[in-house]
Amino acid sequence: MKYTLSLLYIVLAFFVSAQEKPKNNPAIKRFVYQSNSQISKRVYDSIYFDVTYTKGKKWVFHFSQQSEENPMVSDDEYQESYTFEIDPPKGNRFTIADGEFIKHQVVYSRSCFCPDAGPRQLYEGQIKGRRIRGNTWLVQFEGSIHPRPGKDFAPYTKTWKGYFKPNTIVY
Repeated sequence: MKYTLSLLYIVLAFFVSAQEKPKNNPAIKRFVYQSNSQISKRVYDSIYFDVTYTKGKKWVFHFSQQSEENPMVSDDEYQESYTFEIDPPKGNRFTIADGEFIKHQVVYSRSCFCPDAGPRQLYEGQIKGRRIRGNTWLVQFEGSIHPRPGKDFAPYTKTWKGYFKPNTIVY
């Protein structure tokens, strides 16, 4: 009897440990820039466009964040990114202000199961960059996100700051 109870306990312990809760994927933020690059946009359907990075004479800064994901929740994935390009800085600071967002191709992109997903050109806000040390830049962003044409959402303001280091930009 003692042997049977011990065996039953081991089997039950195995099944309980095999049914652990799935782990949440953590939130991820990535701040990178790439020199000798530029942003290329391919516009189609007059509203939508694709963003790619090609070799060029500019620096491309890219901030992306992915929210925490739970494998037990369907369609909870959410990502957003901000990309812009500048001429290689001649000093230790740069500023991009209203009216310059198109020239610097400031693009916001949202990836989610929502009606306002996808990339869009930003038009207003301010981006300030300051070299901290070596190749590290502290960049602060404040910009207005407007809905896609035809969508009835109120514009909202986004702010963030981060320490950018050189690396390869990935999608």
